[in-house]
Amino acid sequence: MFSREFPRPHLVSSKCIEFEPCRYNGLIIRSSLVEKLKKFVDFTPVCPEVGIGLGIPRDPIHLEKDPERIELIQPSTGYNFTDKMLEFADSFLKSVEGVDGFILKNKSPSCGVKAVKVYPKGEISRPWPDGIGLFAAAVFRCFPSTPVEDEGRLRNYHLRENFLTRIYTLADFRENVLYGNFGDLIEFHRKNKLLFSSYNQIQSKKLGRVVSDRKKTILTDLVEKYENHMKNMLLNDPLPSSNVNVLMHAFGYFSKDLSPQEKAFFLESLEKYRQGRLPLLLIQNLLKSWIIRFNNKYLKDQTFFEPYPEELMEITFI
Repeated sequence: MFSREFPRPHLVSSKCIEFEPCRYNGLIIRSSLVEKLKKFVDFTPVCPEVGIGLGIPRDPIHLEKDPERIELIQPSTGYNFTDKMLEFADSFLKSVEGVDGFILKNKSPSCGVKAVKVYPKGEISRPWPDGIGLFAAAVFRCFPSTPVEDEGRLRNYHLRENFLTRIYTLADFRENVLYGNFGDLIEFHRKNKLLFSSYNQIQSKKLGRVVSDRKKTILTDLVEKYENHMKNMLLNDPLPSSNVNVLMHAFGYFSKDLSPQEKAFFLESLEKYRQGRLPLLLIQNLLKSWIIRFNNKYLKDQTFFEPYPEELMEITFI
């Protein structure tokens, strides 16, 4: 059986999502994913709007486009909270350490990561729907390569799958490599080879060359270079074609030991995945059954087949 021990990622989350009823209307936002993650993740909840002194409940705030910047305004009072929010975000984000990801409130003028309404300054007209919350914008500036999503987008299976894969990969690196020795870096790279190839085969090979420079580079510099390269590689979702290449590579370990019917079934299933008719998880589980059957120790250690806890591998979250 697969018996990977998973780290506990450290996530910063909007406090209104399953932690406290601190929305502007005094409500709490329900997310079955965030609620389930509490068992597996260490959360630091934050409500930037309460953090700048606004009460619960409170008059709504929104974004307005000034000629020089985006401002955070409370229409009922005309008060400008822009500087307070920027100061709070700077102070809070400097205070948190070892963050592996963020889950923020969607479409919020403070926390929304995209599709936030931005109103023309001093005008009564339709808003632009393409803004970013003021606090969220500070997160992107301070943590440019860290996974950031909102609870709405994480209902999408593929977005959630990539987010969970990234936060667990970064948490594993933080816990086992960042302050370890060179052997820890080698082991981390070895067990993530297939996973990294699924993101970008060329970039994965470059990571391998970074590791091979151990005799020319101080360990701390080597680890920093590897981490930066890895984070940038993980910014883009794996393409189905890249996953197909990895799956075929793994299949090659067993093809000579399988019956013609088993081979045909695998290739047929792989084609259905390529066409978007089967999820990746089903193809991975088919290969995992052969990994167990033939006791392939190399593939059993590969994080590609179980990048995050199995309990979180659900097709749908409400």
